[in-house]
Amino acid sequence: MDNKKVFKILSIDGGGIKGLYSAVILADFEERYGKLSNYFDLICGTSTGGIIALALAADIPANQIVNLYKEHGPNIFPYRNIFFSQLRKIKQIAITSKYSDKVLKESLQNVFGELRIKDCKTNVLIPTSNITTGKPCIIKNDHSPDLGRDSKHLLVDVALATAAAPTYFPIQKIKTMDRPNDQFADGGLFGNNPSLHGIQEAYHFFIGEENKKYTDFSLLSVSTLHQNFSFEKALKIRRRSFALWNSKLISLMMDLQSISTHFHIEYLNKSLNGQYIRIGSEPLTKKESKLIDIDKAGKKSIKLLIDKGHESSNKWLHDPSLQYFFNLNHAEVELRREQIGTV
Repeated sequence: MDNKKVFKILSIDGGGIKGLYSAVILADFEERYGKLSNYFDLICGTSTGGIIALALAADIPANQIVNLYKEHGPNIFPYRNIFFSQLRKIKQIAITSKYSDKVLKESLQNVFGELRIKDCKTNVLIPTSNITTGKPCIIKNDHSPDLGRDSKHLLVDVALATAAAPTYFPIQKIKTMDRPNDQFADGGLFGNNPSLHGIQEAYHFFIGEENKKYTDFSLLSVSTLHQNFSFEKALKIRRRSFALWNSKLISLMMDLQSISTHFHIEYLNKSLNGQYIRIGSEPLTKKESKLIDIDKAGKKSIKLLIDKGHESSNKWLHDPSLQYFFNLNHAEVELRREQIGTV
């Protein structure tokens, strides 16, 4: 395929603190190749992947998101001991969201400042769930004359909206929306792996017709670390309440949705002829799996996520198929920057 006519997409899954794994992989790629916004025409991300995607699209190094999760993760997802953990579960089930968004918001403000969607250096796409209308809401930069809704959104507001996992964090509003009273929750409710939305965006706006610049797409998709939520033994209680499912319900839903999207793209790719790489979850032992969940941010969990991220990136950095995504000369980089700047 001719690189100049291939629309390159980077997609990053959601999954709470597990996104530290994805951020470490991408930070390692940046250390080798430089700013990832130079290499991709569109960066997509949901929930924690949305936070990473917004940073990368705005030329904020992935390593800053690694540091955010490493330094502030234990305060974003506070875990003191089993007693307080149980109190939080009761609170989550019956009273209010499990966590405040105060620390997360402050941490994001330190990273994003007053940057807005219009300040991104490459195209960006962030799924959120508009719970006022009951419909998906895809936030994106104004890369086409047909668009014009989202450019003024603060990156902080968008990040909080896409990461507002139900029962974990409070519902959010985005001040600059046409409907300012609409409320938003985690984009992972419908698009935890936003790869298909990225492909759809590429075909709708960039690929195909004579007046469009690209003839094909390529997709690099990055998973979070999955904690192997499976039930190898038959469950004794089949009529399980919300309390019995607990966090496994949301985590299992997100993981299955991401894997299902991967299967869809593998099948579609046979006819679409795109270049597709999925960087999946590294395998975990049963002992390691107990340390991983959406909100497990203790020292051992943080260390494991970082170690597994480096383990994955070390494999892929030596994989020839990955080089395809980082095959750009200086002129092509400048051309992409000009295209974004002239919309």
